[in-house]
Amino acid sequence: MNKFKNKEGIVALCLAIVHFALWYYFAYIKFDVNNVKSYKYVLGLPEWFFYSSVVVSVLIIILVIVLTNLLLNDEIKRGGKTMTSNLDYRILILFL
Repeated sequence: MNKFKNKEGIVALCLAIVHFALWYYFAYIKFDVNNVKSYKYVLGLPEWFFYSSVVVSVLIIILVIVLTNLLLNDEIKRGGKTMTSNLDYRILILFL
């Protein structure tokens, strides 16, 4: 159980760091525009906001699903052997 929690914690921490890095890159580095009149718009949203909030969030959701299936799938399938709570099992299986 502790090994699974440690693995899950490391994956979650890495995803949080990737999410923040991508968000910061698109919001402050890639589209660093000081003049509001020069903004470009995507689907009615400023380009920097669209990429930093919408696209990055969708990408992180996809990464969570993929990483859960690739890295945590064995522990989830074993169920009772590695996880004591059925509630934890049901929450994690939602990502499959």
